[in-house]
Amino acid sequence: MRARQALNPGRIKLTFEDGSTKYAVMERADNPVVEGDPLNPYTLLKDETCTMLGGNPETMVPDDAFQMLAALAASGGGSGDVGELEDTAFEVGVITNSGAGWNTFKFREAFDAAPQVVCQAEDFDGIVQVKSITADGFLYCLRTLSTGSYYTGGSSGSTPSHSANTLVNGSTTTATAVKIRYMAIEYGGER
Repeated sequence: MRARQALNPGRIKLTFEDGSTKYAVMERADNPVVEGDPLNPYTLLKDETCTMLGGNPETMVPDDAFQMLAALAASGGGSGDVGELEDTAFEVGVITNSGAGWNTFKFREAFDAAPQVVCQAEDFDGIVQVKSITADGFLYCLRTLSTGSYYTGGSSGSTPSHSANTLVNGSTTTATAVKIRYMAIEYGGER
């Protein structure tokens, strides 16, 4: 979208009924309480936005951008060159833990192949382990972590030396009603 560049800003031409013309400079005298935003490309459609949408900044107008965004929303993905999400399928959501041990979660709709899965528990002092990821779902388990020390011998004889090491141990928790946020992404897939 191009900004108007005038040699005579605010100048208007008045043509009267008898055909005569006069030029005048128009100035707003409405005493605004709030000035408001000017209507120009910097407030309506920036060049950067045109480029992000895959349009030409020289010719694209706001309605073109609205139509592209509406088509993108209706299709559920990308259909252009720049910033497209075409061939990328994803699902995000929240799981409420159903109990101790390994639990099964099924996707709302199956992927073409096993996606990448990331999980994070809310207000829980531990981790979410994920395994057995398939196109249909995955297994998850909440684990609490604890640390302790163990000792290893470094020599033998009447005064053996030893060194302390840290052990991290994970145990299955019986916590229920823990909310787990998940994200599954399949690159190169369509749903």
